[in-house]
Amino acid sequence: RLLMRRISRRLMSTTTFRGPRQAWIEASLEARLEPTFLEVVNESHGRKEDESHFFAHVVSARFEGKKLLERHRMVHDALKEADGSLPFHSLRISAKSPDQAAAAVPAAPKCAGGDGR
Repeated sequence: RLLMRRISRRLMSTTTFRGPRQAWIEASLEARLEPTFLEVVNESHGRKEDESHFFAHVVSARFEGKKLLERHRMVHDALKEADGSLPFHSLRISAKSPDQAAAAVPAAPKCAGGDGR
């Protein structure tokens, strides 16, 4: 689990800007939701340094048995300030339990041979 987060974070850090707000989002979600998979992407328009728009893909056992709206609220609650607002403009969320995440990945098709006959 920890290895998956490190790999994901390492891949993202080599390909995109990762600023202090993104690091804070990742740390907050890890602390509150104990995800088995976490990916936070800066989707800000214009300069990435603005850190105004984010996508959070979170897979956590804490989402088991929760409806979609409840899962989204859990992510939002982990990031909101005292007045209930987010410290950035926009947050797009994908929040799934491990079972839901596994079901979302289609199985590879069975090999039909591929030898040209």
